[in-house]
Parts: sequence; structure tokens; C-alpha cells
Amino acid sequence: MGDCGYNRGVLQDELKKIIQGEVRTDEETLQKFSHDTSLLQVRPEVVVAPKDREEVKKLVRYVSERKREGENVSITARSGGSDMSGGPLGESVILDCTPHLNHFSVDVSGLSVTTEPGVFFHDFEKHIEGSGILFAPYPASKGLAAFGGMVMNNCAGEKTLRYGQMRKFVQ
Repeated sequence: MGDCGYNRGVLQDELKKIIQGEVRTDEETLQKFSHDTSLLQVRPEVVVAPKDREEVKKLVRYVSERKREGENVSITARSGGSDMSGGPLGESVILDCTPHLNHFSVDVSGLSVTTEPGVFFHDFEKHIEGSGILFAPYPASKGLAAFGGMVMNNCAGEKTLRYGQMRKFVQ
């Protein structure tokens, strides 16, 4: 049994049946996902990188069913891992958003962006460079941060006093 009270081998095998994306339990991956930019360390049982939103739904249904059966399993979503509070750390399943959930579209005329949680801010910033668009609530960690964490942490940066935090820019 692992830290979350669920057999890692069983969990990995079951997740591989429902997820076409990566399901990883190798030592290097688990060590990497045991940290964010805080001083905290929490070792996960498995790291899953779903291919798309349908696989995320399958993962949520699977974990919900296991929890109803009394198993100690949970999901912690993680994007860039630049959080300094331990938010993207968990003992059970880490949902890694960056490998596949990293698409976005920009409507310059309507000044809107549709983004998945694994989009790194630096990639988005390169895309809008020269367009005259300013996305103000970027954090100091904008070189490392991804939108999923930026939204979940209600990020703020040097222009926050004038323009507001992330929550002001999310629909």
C-alpha cells in the first residue's frame, strides 16, 4: 500500500485501462511531482496526463466511484507547479495538465482567450506579443506558471493594483 492507502500497482493498471495518455509511477516522475516551488514535499502514488477533457471526465468518474467504495484515492490537478503553497501536491493521483491539455485560442477583436489549464503563460505571452493586448494579472513566476494554477490561485502581479487579480478576467 502507498501513502494514499491504495495499492499503486492496482491503481496504475486500472488507470491505464481508462486513460490513453501517460500513467507514470517511475521514481523520477514521482520525485519531480513531489515538489512545487514551496519547501513542502508530498509524494504521489501516480501521475496521469490525460489526452483530453473526455479522459479527465473518465478519471474523475473513476476516482469518485473508488471513493464511494471507501477507498482513499483523490485527484490533485497540476499545471506549471510554480505554486508556493503546496497546492499542486498530493498523495494519490496527480493530474498533469501540461503535456496534452495545453491548447488555447485568442480572439483579438473580441479580446477573449479560451485556454486549457496546461498552457504556460510564457507560450501565451509569445503568441500575443505585438498585438497590443496586455494580460495584466500575471504573477512574478510568469516564466514558469501555467493558466490552470494561475486561475486556481487567483494570481496577481505588478499590475494588479491597477487592473485586478485573475478572478476579474475569468468567465
